[in-house]
Amino acid sequence: MPDSGYARGPRQCGRPLTYEEKWMIHHVFEVFRQHKRDQAMVVVEDPYSLTSQYTGVSRTKVAQIAKSVRQTGTVPPLSIPGNRYQPTAIPVAAEERIRDFVFERHREGAVCNATHIGGLLKNEFELDIQQRTIQRHLQRMGFCWSRTKSKPRSLKESDKIRQQRHDYLYEIRTNRSLPVHERYHLVYLDESFLHHHHGSQLSWFSDGDFVERAAGKGRRWCFIHAIMEEKLVDNAFLIFEAKNSKGDYHQQFDADVFQKWFQTKLISNLPPRCLIILDRCSFHMVGQDATVPTQMRKAELQEWLSQHGVDWEERWLRPRLVEEVENRRDKKPMVEMIAEEHGHRALFLPVHHPELNPIELVWATAKNYCASLFANTTNFKEQRRHLEEAFRQDIIPEYCAKVFEHVRMKEEKYWETDLAFDDDLEIENENLHVQI
Repeated sequence: MPDSGYARGPRQCGRPLTYEEKWMIHHVFEVFRQHKRDQAMVVVEDPYSLTSQYTGVSRTKVAQIAKSVRQTGTVPPLSIPGNRYQPTAIPVAAEERIRDFVFERHREGAVCNATHIGGLLKNEFELDIQQRTIQRHLQRMGFCWSRTKSKPRSLKESDKIRQQRHDYLYEIRTNRSLPVHERYHLVYLDESFLHHHHGSQLSWFSDGDFVERAAGKGRRWCFIHAIMEEKLVDNAFLIFEAKNSKGDYHQQFDADVFQKWFQTKLISNLPPRCLIILDRCSFHMVGQDATVPTQMRKAELQEWLSQHGVDWEERWLRPRLVEEVENRRDKKPMVEMIAEEHGHRALFLPVHHPELNPIELVWATAKNYCASLFANTTNFKEQRRHLEEAFRQDIIPEYCAKVFEHVRMKEEKYWETDLAFDDDLEIENENLHVQI
C-alpha cells in the first residue's frame, strides 16, 4: 500500500488482536460506513481500506471482523497463532465408520488408538493420514485419550457427547411413542455444496488410457433443503453460487441467510406440528441475546445484572460477574423460537453425528447422479440442472422411507450401545467400591 501520510501504528506485525482491538476496529469501520450512508464531508469509497489505514490492520482482517459481527453479533474469538484449526483430510462420510469401529473394539475388550484408526482409513477408504491429524479429528468428534479399566490408554467417547446423543435419541423415541394424532412430523434439514467439475472417479480403462478432466474443482453451488418421511419439502430448495470455491462451505452461509430461508421457504411449506431437526453449526445456534460476557467491562456486567433483576455484591470480582451473566442470559436459538411461534419444535443433533440425518444420504445420491452425467462439455448451470433433476427423479417417497428407516436403525444401535456402556460403568464402579 502506498504511503498515505498516516503515522504507522504501534502494533507489532503478526501479534494476535485482543478483543478490545477487534471492537475498536469494528467501531471505526461502522463510523466510516455511516459517513458513506449520510453522504458526509468525509468521502469513503472503501470503508475497509480506510479502516485499515486508521488502525494499522490489514484490509482482509477488517473485512473478516465486520463479517463476523454481521453474522453472529460479536467479533471472532481470539485466534491462536499457527495453522491449527484447518479441516482435516478425513471425510465426514468416514466418521460413522470410525465411531462404529471404536465401539466394536471396546466391546471386544481391545483398545483403540490412532494407529488402528489409520489402518481402518487406509483399508476401507484408501486414505493415508498422519497420526497427529487423526488424533485432532478424533478430539473434534468428541473422543478423548484416557485409561481403560485395566489401565492401558485407549480412546473413549466423552461423557458430554454420549449424554448429548442420548438426550437427542430420547426426544426422538418419545415422539415416536405418542399417538398418531399427537405425534410431530420429523423434518430434517441441512446445507451442502456441489462443484462444477464434480465427476465420477470410476470407469473402464485399457493400458495407458485416462480420463481427460479440467484442472481444479471449478466454481461451487451451495444449497439447502429439507426432507420429510414422504418427500422433500415442497418449495424449500435454496441454491446460490458460492463466493469462494475453496474452504469450508459453511462459510458461505450466515445467520441472516439461514433465518430468512427458515421463515420464508421452510416454515411456510410445512404441515402442522413438525419436529425440525438440524445440526449445531454456528449460524443455526445464533440466539436473540447476543451478549458476550467475556467482552464486557466490570461496570457493564454489573449494569446488566441490575437491569435483569439480579442482586450482585460489591465484593464480586469480574470472573464471578461473567459467570452470573453467562448463567442468566437467554441462549435459546432464534430458530427454536421461530419454530415454536408457528406450532413446531426444533431439535438439535448431537455434534459430529451426520449419520443420524437422512438428508446426508440424499446429498450422496444426488451428487452421484450429477457425477455420472458430468463431462468436460457440462457447464456450470447444467450441473445445477442435473442436481435439480436428481431431486425430482431419485428422491421419491419410497427412497425417503428407506433412508428414514436406515437412520432409525442407527438410532436404535446407538441407544442400545449407550445403555450397555452405562451398565459397564456401573459394574466397574461397584467393583471399585467392593475393592475399597
